[in-house]
Amino acid sequence: MGMGEGKTIEVLLASYDGEKYIRQQMDSILDQSIPGLRILVSDDGSKDGTVEILRQYTAEYPERVALLEEDADVRADCSGIPGVRRKAAAVSASDRNAAVVPAPAGNFFRLLANADADYILLSDQDDVWLPEKVERLLERIRGIEGEDGGVPALVFSDMEVVDEGLNQIAPSFFSYAHCDPRRLALSEILAENPVTGGALMMNRALLELVRATPRACFMHDWWIALCASCFGRISCVREALSLYRQHGANVLGARPSGSFREIAERLARQAQVEENYRRMFAQAEAFLEMYEERLTDAQKLTLKAWIGLPAQTPSERLKTIWKYHFYKSAPVQTLAMCVTVPRRAGANLSAGCAGMVDLPAGCAGMADLSVGCAGMVDLPAGCADMTDLPAGSVGMTGTTVCVIVNYNDAETAAGLAGQIAGYGSLDHIVLVDNASTDDSYERLKMLEGGKITVIRAEKNGGYGAGNNLGVRYAAQRLGAVRVLIANPDVMFTDRCVRNLSRILARHPEAGVAAAVMRNGSAAAPFPPQNAWRLHGFVGELLYMGPVSRRIFRNRLYYPASYYKDRTAVPADVVHGSMLMVDAAAFLACGGYDEGIFLYQEEMVLGRRMKAAGRRTVLLLKESYIHQDSVSISKSISDALRRQRLREQSVMYYMEHYLGIGPARKALAKLWFAVIRLETRIYLWYENLCQKMKRGGTVAG
Repeated sequence: MGMGEGKTIEVLLASYDGEKYIRQQMDSILDQSIPGLRILVSDDGSKDGTVEILRQYTAEYPERVALLEEDADVRADCSGIPGVRRKAAAVSASDRNAAVVPAPAGNFFRLLANADADYILLSDQDDVWLPEKVERLLERIRGIEGEDGGVPALVFSDMEVVDEGLNQIAPSFFSYAHCDPRRLALSEILAENPVTGGALMMNRALLELVRATPRACFMHDWWIALCASCFGRISCVREALSLYRQHGANVLGARPSGSFREIAERLARQAQVEENYRRMFAQAEAFLEMYEERLTDAQKLTLKAWIGLPAQTPSERLKTIWKYHFYKSAPVQTLAMCVTVPRRAGANLSAGCAGMVDLPAGCAGMADLSVGCAGMVDLPAGCADMTDLPAGSVGMTGTTVCVIVNYNDAETAAGLAGQIAGYGSLDHIVLVDNASTDDSYERLKMLEGGKITVIRAEKNGGYGAGNNLGVRYAAQRLGAVRVLIANPDVMFTDRCVRNLSRILARHPEAGVAAAVMRNGSAAAPFPPQNAWRLHGFVGELLYMGPVSRRIFRNRLYYPASYYKDRTAVPADVVHGSMLMVDAAAFLACGGYDEGIFLYQEEMVLGRRMKAAGRRTVLLLKESYIHQDSVSISKSISDALRRQRLREQSVMYYMEHYLGIGPARKALAKLWFAVIRLETRIYLWYENLCQKMKRGGTVAG
């Protein structure tokens, strides 16, 4: 039943009165390109010929198909929820008026409780899987779960929407339902679930988290997506790997959404909409209750803010939705939430007033760090004084390690290590030699001892890979809680490191902290380009061009007014030349993408931290000096070569994180050609100026 490597795969199929379609689905699973899959079926008391059909399959494939048949008395005892024996004390009065775990979800939770494999897939009875579905999902999940499979991992795919006769309705469920599969942060999944159960695969680590049936959930796949978002990793295969059949008996099904017409239809069935919201908030309350000890303070904060929405007025909801990113895929649906959420006095929170949420100890006022594009807020007054914080002060517990990656520039790396070795703010320094082709590693090894450790990468996988290696070493070998990632060509003070450490230590919802980068000297003016928003496709193209970046800087960067009279501000992205990360958060979100050799690393980190519910903070009263890419220029001296490398990284980023297609790729390549022309003209002009300086004025 495995894959030739000792790993097992199990498909969990929930059935109920499915005799019309279940043979097609069973056959499509048995015919997968990966042989030996085991199918475990749980039937919810079918009254048609479904069970007889399934018994035929168990007889024909005794080693591959097993059937769980629920006893009628057990179903009655569980209020129609198979496999769920709820304690009466845990059910509130409002819960008794409705099934808080729908029957289909209860059927799947029963299957999850009985599952026993390394990889698990869920299956509806009426879909049809394409032959390579399991193989494609398996390939992706292995890429994100980690070497030992210990990280909870979930992958899901797109689906082709078809009618009863398998005739195409839409080639993509994501497009048809206006569902953005990139929206995987906790705040986004609370508002809208992009993961369809019949399209997902999970590993054993995630299975162990979701075995227990919750006291309330909207649907099983939504609950699983919440678990994966909070405690593991999620990835989407943007390819239709199954046929999602639509017919009159669908429990939920696919519906086109996001238009004003669809909103009008929702308003017309207000009672059902309100019931759906009640189930969504009951799900969040149950999730917080079940996993409270495992959740971070930032995740608890987000959950409590969501649960508090029913107790707010429409205007208060709008502020909370804006602040915590409780967005749906369609903006009109997000706005509709302000009026369609059913009002409820006194949300189930320990907060003192409607809409307010508990802040973790030491984080008073730090809810402002969860602000999205509103973002025009400062850190609380209590944290305003970020000057001279003595080492070892309150809130700075845990080890802080600096990681410096070197490639063929031992002189610069050794200079920085020597400068900061005496800093009381740093417990250790890890120098990572990125498989230099010169004698850098041997020269750096001479520095080893005391605070300094030197390690070497087996190959030069790029800036991101080198830093990932360093952060892993710092966390696993040295017990680092915080890691300062620094280019060799930067200069910074002991006080700067202490204050970066302080912001991460006292505010757990912050995953990245950075200081203001100044070029050349500490007296250089403050550049507004120190932080910027995550861009879409057009924004990335504009940001790529030296001229367009200046013309559209007010759209690409935060405006100068954003920083005025503030001590620290939240941001989507900060410069990667020197920043501090929460080590656990960095590793949990995947760190830097090693598919990128150089450039765009901070964009990936900003996006991954945001998806994990972590915030990035820029301290405005602290700064460091960046010596204008000294190390990069030494490694890659040719400016045009650096430009081409940047193009490769931007293209990779747009393909993997923005999901661009062939048309946009062609447009991007055309834009890159224009930028290369700009670069050639600039280099020609710069060379001409240097010649004029050497030879005096040129006769006209």
